[in-house]
Amino acid sequence: MNNLKVLLSGEGGQGVQAIGQILNEAATKNGFESIYLPNFGVEQRGGVSLAYVQISRSPLTYPKFKIADLLIVLCPRSILRVKNYYNGRTKILNLIGFEEKLKEHELSYRTFNMLALGIISEFLPLEKEIIIETLVKKFQAKKILPELVSQNKKAFLVGRVMGMRLPSRTHSLDYKGDTKNKRDKITFEDDKKHWQINPGHCKSCGICVYRCPSKALSFNPKIGGVYGMPTSTCDIKRCIGCGLCERVCPEGAIEVKKKK
Repeated sequence: MNNLKVLLSGEGGQGVQAIGQILNEAATKNGFESIYLPNFGVEQRGGVSLAYVQISRSPLTYPKFKIADLLIVLCPRSILRVKNYYNGRTKILNLIGFEEKLKEHELSYRTFNMLALGIISEFLPLEKEIIIETLVKKFQAKKILPELVSQNKKAFLVGRVMGMRLPSRTHSLDYKGDTKNKRDKITFEDDKKHWQINPGHCKSCGICVYRCPSKALSFNPKIGGVYGMPTSTCDIKRCIGCGLCERVCPEGAIEVKKKK
């Protein structure tokens, strides 16, 4: 294909723009002409984020396009935003829920975008080594810890394998599930109280941590919420079971119960 049009869509905070930037730079290093255009509203976190990328053998003049050749969807909310960008010839990669695969490889939820990039790379005329080199340099430039750079690289390679094993290159955008992420709830309890959080609902706003009167709440860097940021965790020994965190949580992610 002379001009490949790629549209990436997901939640603000999922790393959609990082994928677009890496694809744009890697395409240029592979000798292609490439244009990348980010598109998101004022609500960068929590809003829908789109990235338009074109990869071509010929000069490119305009970054936006009407119909994508390859459409990638990372969250349910972005489906409505992209409904006019595909037709019967568009290859659709519906990656909603694929972040659960990270658990199997002991990877952080924050590496989901690199897992997605690995899957996407199987459908692009770009060399794997150049993409890896580009993503590593990007994260190193941000002075990210070496172990996190390694995790992102590993997530990319896991995604590559997943991309090769996909049963079909075209997937349906039908989605009948909850728009919240489905994840296992995490529970802390003793003989007097029960504290539970749903990471798939937590947006890591920190209101519960700030408002906790007994300072029982903190952030758990090992468990990622909606955006891959650390979720709240509870020191059940310090918790007084007042339920204030449950009441102030804007996403209903926390549940507190006193035992009889």
